[in-house]
Amino acid sequence: MLGAAGASTFADWLAGLFALARQEVLDADTPVLGVLDELVGDLTDADFLVALPALRQAFEFFPPRERETIAEGLLERRGLRGSARELLRTPDAPLLMAEARALETRVEKALAAAFLEGES
Repeated sequence: MLGAAGASTFADWLAGLFALARQEVLDADTPVLGVLDELVGDLTDADFLVALPALRQAFEFFPPRERETIAEGLLERRGLRGSARELLRTPDAPLLMAEARALETRVEKALAAAFLEGES
């Protein structure tokens, strides 16, 4: 869905969007947040790792209260309950968490491949 731009320029595109359509991102009555959620959700783990530093920088465009508003919108969109403020305060570094997730995915694939090879 990212087309030719790819993960490496996705966050730059977001920064431009945020500069031009800040209120639309924050407004629950527009579909912008849903589209952004789908775009980020569609990134592969590898693409997410490439994009993560720039994604964080792009979202720094919003002051803390507006980031909390975005987090509240995402929780609501996904039908989840919880504190948007706490969602923004992760105990571990986001890049470390993303790298751990990517490692888990690689291990799961390796285990699945070994299991399939073992049955042949």
